[in-house]
Amino acid sequence: MEKYIAKTSLSNALKIIFEITFNQTIKSKKTIFMIILSFLPVFLAFYYRLAHPSYISSPLLVLLNIMLFFLLFVSMLVALFYGTSIIGDEIDNKTITYLFTRPIPKYIIAIGKFIAYIVGVLLILIPPILISFLVILSDSKMAGDFSYAVNTFAVQLGVIILSLIVYGVVFMFFGSRLRHPIIAGMLLAFGWEKITIIVPGLIRKFSIVHYLISVFPVEPSLQNEINEISKGTNSSLSTSLIMIAIVTIVFFSLTIFTFYNKEYKFD
Repeated sequence: MEKYIAKTSLSNALKIIFEITFNQTIKSKKTIFMIILSFLPVFLAFYYRLAHPSYISSPLLVLLNIMLFFLLFVSMLVALFYGTSIIGDEIDNKTITYLFTRPIPKYIIAIGKFIAYIVGVLLILIPPILISFLVILSDSKMAGDFSYAVNTFAVQLGVIILSLIVYGVVFMFFGSRLRHPIIAGMLLAFGWEKITIIVPGLIRKFSIVHYLISVFPVEPSLQNEINEISKGTNSSLSTSLIMIAIVTIVFFSLTIFTFYNKEYKFD
């Protein structure tokens, strides 16, 4: 790594940081588990198409629940484990100090590693999401809703990607700053974020998931399904996107600030 990084341009440095981090991400032991988890909804989609259970009235309902599962569970878990490891693995392996002694601005390291994270998690999540959608779309009942279903799915997929970005940034900060980032991340993703879903009132606006649900589109006939989650307290599209952008920028800035100011010591 040293012979490639020394005295290189910022673009080359960014490329090298990306390649190294991407390879570490894909070859991580947790990747197999995440792939298996991500493909669970695919089995649900095939079950629906092959069995046609009478208690499920609409393929759009199946698709909605699959996409909500990806948004509210899978994307959070993937972001948690890979987001915290972006920097956390460097700290655990005691290679962070070596990385910081190279002639590369620390913000370039943060950017390169985060881009690698995004590409890696998208390669894990996009295939099962697309397969699930195509399986449901093959149902003859979807013929009349084809165009609407495709457009809605595209936006829902965009929200899931947005979830991976914003949670990834938050968990990257946890990994760079906290001694036990996984524990803190679990408390946030599956503690606070889940509690605010079921608690009505203003407190919901202090969670990331509230704004993600607010921009998550659904077919009008299934609006009651999403209202059970949002309690009818969705924020506007513009407000939600602004809040998500603020959280992303703030936590990415905090990560870079930590890079420049925290002294990583090892026993």
